[in-house]
Amino acid sequence: MNAGLTFRFAVAADFAAVLDLACQLASQIEAEAPHLTPAQFEQYFTRPYAPMRLLLALREGRILGMISWTITHELYSAETRVYISDVSVDRSFRGQGIGTALMAEVECWARAHNASKLGWEVWYRNFNAKAFYDRLGASVDSEAIPYVLALGDRLSASRLDGTDE
Repeated sequence: MNAGLTFRFAVAADFAAVLDLACQLASQIEAEAPHLTPAQFEQYFTRPYAPMRLLLALREGRILGMISWTITHELYSAETRVYISDVSVDRSFRGQGIGTALMAEVECWARAHNASKLGWEVWYRNFNAKAFYDRLGASVDSEAIPYVLALGDRLSASRLDGTDE
């Protein structure tokens, strides 16, 4: 299924193809198209010390899928973990094992960097993604509850200095 598939990290020239995949993902989860600029793309994904890794799946030079992640080091457990941010396969090429191959590549990268777990979030109505992750053998993390604080919800200085704890 994924014969001829190759992988490489994204470079600045991949911006348009990556943005298209990101827009497909946004549409699939009923979100707005991302407002990503080429400068942001380079800063966050392609520079040597960018905070995110972005791996592309290609066949015959055409970008068919992507996966992005970051690595975290937990102080409380001394564990290294990989957090996957985005997985997207071009809608014309889904069902060909590309997503599975991308996940396998990240798993290898994570093991090489001594990570103990891969983690990610999935949109509650993305049933295809949930089934995909189930087929991979992943399970819902029953120990963690995701929280979000929109930065428009300003924190007071007292909460930031720890006096509210």
